Amino acid sequence: MTITEKDFTMTPSSKNTDKYDLVFMKRVKKRDTGQYEIEPGDPLYGLTLSYALRLIAHHRVAKKYEDDNIALRQFLKEYSDAYNEILKLCKENVG
Repeated sequence: MTITEKDFTMTPSSKNTDKYDLVFMKRVKKRDTGQYEIEPGDPLYGLTLSYALRLIAHHRVAKKYEDDNIALRQFLKEYSDAYNEILKLCKENVG
């Protein structure tokens, strides 16, 4: 099983574990064409589902403000909003 979204992929680390490997997609400029393409980044191995979801929320906020400065208060609000959105999705699909 592979969980795929536009900004990441997540797969179980092995068949008999509750750990996941997480790969964020990154934008890369091709040297030969000068065009940008989306490619997988470096994998993060052996994450619990809870920690992976927190990293996804953090990644989404970081990408949103990639070229800007952001105050701690604003970051924490944005992070909390992103994480709560993921949790809401989890709750909607359980039960």
